[in-house]
Amino acid sequence: MNIDNLFRLDNKVVILTGGSGLIGKEVMINLSLFGAKVVVGVRDIIKFEKQLGLLQLPKKCKMPVYYCLDISDETSVIEFFHKTINNFGKIDILINNAWPRTSDWGVKFEEIKIESLYKNLCDHAGGYFLCCQKVANYMKKQQEGVILNMGSIYGTVGPNFPMYKNTDMTCPAAYSLIKGGIHTFTKYLATYLAPYNIRVNCLAPGGISDNTRQEPGFVKSYNKRTPLGRMGKPEDIIGSTIFLVSDASRYVTGEVLVVDGGWTAW
Repeated sequence: MNIDNLFRLDNKVVILTGGSGLIGKEVMINLSLFGAKVVVGVRDIIKFEKQLGLLQLPKKCKMPVYYCLDISDETSVIEFFHKTINNFGKIDILINNAWPRTSDWGVKFEEIKIESLYKNLCDHAGGYFLCCQKVANYMKKQQEGVILNMGSIYGTVGPNFPMYKNTDMTCPAAYSLIKGGIHTFTKYLATYLAPYNIRVNCLAPGGISDNTRQEPGFVKSYNKRTPLGRMGKPEDIIGSTIFLVSDASRYVTGEVLVVDGGWTAW
């Protein structure tokens, strides 16, 4: 085994859902820098193309291939994977990173409508399920593959609600329900798909700094409650992502890797 290439992804076909978000954009760029052929699934092609035009990509970064994908729609998922196979001949890695949500996503627990809850559960958790189910069909034939699901610290521990005091922010109840399910579903898939040499893991980030959504009071409170004294940055997720999808973690499956600056250590 050549340890110099443990983290390399040369000639690996990597599917990334949700490539337009904070973490998604950073992951997309760095997958390419590590040699991967990146295929991004996005709901809004026009919006994604505008974002690509604004990105200052490193010279060694290749432009990703991107296709329309709605992870909540089975037909869309099937067509997306079929198109990827037709164009690349294989799928080595799937990173489930999409975050579909309803317009009333941020309402408090007492105000959540059951229709909204069901919609979010089906679109988010159900979408991850669909993508895993369909990609597994191809990976089983290949007798190898890697699946990485994006979880959250709030799939493992409860929110610290005093942080949200005097702000208009909250942690939606559906989020914890969804991410907790994704964590345990990852373990289910890891044992179910292990005979086919398919590894399945989950990455659980802590709070990622986003000045378009987070109020200053919340950020200050979050920083105080984190051993490393700050919120995460999108680039803080790269190392753990590359580790979990590369041969560096070839004997790791069924794990939930928490990347949170020590948040869950207290």
